[in-house]
Amino acid sequence: MGPKLARLCAVVLLVLSVACGGGGKKANNSSGDGPPVAERAVKFRTSDGLVLSGRLFGSGHVGVVFAHMIPADASSWYGAARRLAREGYLALAFNFRGYDDSQGAKSTANAPIDLKAARDLVVQNGARSYAFVGASTGGTAAIVAAMTLDPLAVVVISPPLRFAGLDAVLAAGRLQRPVLIMAAKDDQPAIQSLETLSRALPNPDTKVFDGSAHGTDLLAEHPEALDAIVTFLQRYAPSMQPTSTP
Repeated sequence: MGPKLARLCAVVLLVLSVACGGGGKKANNSSGDGPPVAERAVKFRTSDGLVLSGRLFGSGHVGVVFAHMIPADASSWYGAARRLAREGYLALAFNFRGYDDSQGAKSTANAPIDLKAARDLVVQNGARSYAFVGASTGGTAAIVAAMTLDPLAVVVISPPLRFAGLDAVLAAGRLQRPVLIMAAKDDQPAIQSLETLSRALPNPDTKVFDGSAHGTDLLAEHPEALDAIVTFLQRYAPSMQPTSTP
């Protein structure tokens, strides 16, 4: 091989290595390792007439509804929703009223109404059962809504005990389903909530992590926290639900 041909081959190999190498993750795979998942924007209506927005990930017979913290929006849950979709769940990250392009004024007191509409959407899209996952105020709303909507399981990260008329302690005493509560040990209000709710809940599970990250920020600081959510949901709301025989 002559010098010119050798230099040409080296250039070609360099171009191929750049094109085929790890030059960034796919846009819809920001949650880490694993194949891309099907996802699409959705709109749905609440019982009081507002149109909410969200994003639906994957498919499956078990839905997971993600409730965001304040002042974040549904996008704070996209990475977790993609991970759950790869685990075989139908995942919905939605915006509470007044957030992103969801209609209405911001109203945490009405969050359970929004959660019910989100639950209805995953059922309409094939979910036979469902679970709730909420961060901070979204976690408080998830506990309150679960009291009447009866999901298979609930996961909450750094939930306030009471916020804007929502009382997680009162609801916890009536909630019979398994609940996983997560918090960072230096996030003192969240740790106090974890301790109080674990006493009030009939079926609590708790996970405490180092640091002071709050809500979905905990997942960014501790990737193992998302693993814990997946493990908990696969135990109490498995994505492969057994089918009944005639």
